[in-house]
Amino acid sequence: MTDPRERRRDPRQRSLLGASIQVGPGESTTTCLVRNIGPAGAKLALNEAIPLPAAFPVTIDVRRVTRTANVVWRRGDAVGVSFAPEPAAGTTIPLDLVRALRAIRAENAGLRGRLAAAGLDD
Repeated sequence: MTDPRERRRDPRQRSLLGASIQVGPGESTTTCLVRNIGPAGAKLALNEAIPLPAAFPVTIDVRRVTRTANVVWRRGDAVGVSFAPEPAAGTTIPLDLVRALRAIRAENAGLRGRLAAAGLDD
């Protein structure tokens, strides 16, 4: 029998996945745990009660996937989010955008290497 208080359309699986969320301008990020997850949303556990925007990117580390999360509820350090719909499979991405993304990733990797060489990485 299902819980009558359950309002989710899709079931969720319990999890203990590490994730990071982008919480503000300047690419500042913080880590969190994904406590349960389904196709349409998740429950995140934060280390502290930090202010969150209404929508933010969440990257699940082991799955190497980033989704846009919209805050649905919040209680202390726990946050319930719904995921923005993913683009349909087969969506064509312009070649110039793919090339630009590759160039940015290469530049990012180079900058990370320089920071590591200088001993300034986290």
